[in-house]
Amino acid sequence: MGLNKETAARPAETRLAEWRRLGYDDWRAMLDDKELRLVVGQDDKRYSVVSYALDDGDGRVRMSVAVDDGGWSALAPLVRDEIMNSDGTFVSSEIEQTRRR
Repeated sequence: MGLNKETAARPAETRLAEWRRLGYDDWRAMLDDKELRLVVGQDDKRYSVVSYALDDGDGRVRMSVAVDDGGWSALAPLVRDEIMNSDGTFVSSEIEQTRRR
């Protein structure tokens, strides 16, 4: 059985929500840092949650979270990310605003 994507997405979204409360300077301070958390999902399986920040160019910072269950999913984990502009806005927010126009 493969990775339960719905269950794996929960810790990824939780981690991104923690980051969304921080400002741009905090995001820049985390560049090239990595963090590993081991969490137990609602399915009682252990998940590895790896979080890291990358310079996305033009002053943007990309926060990525990769989640796997230690099986084959370690080769292709579930990945969620957010990108923050230097003015503190999120790239995804700009895309949504453009779609509404």
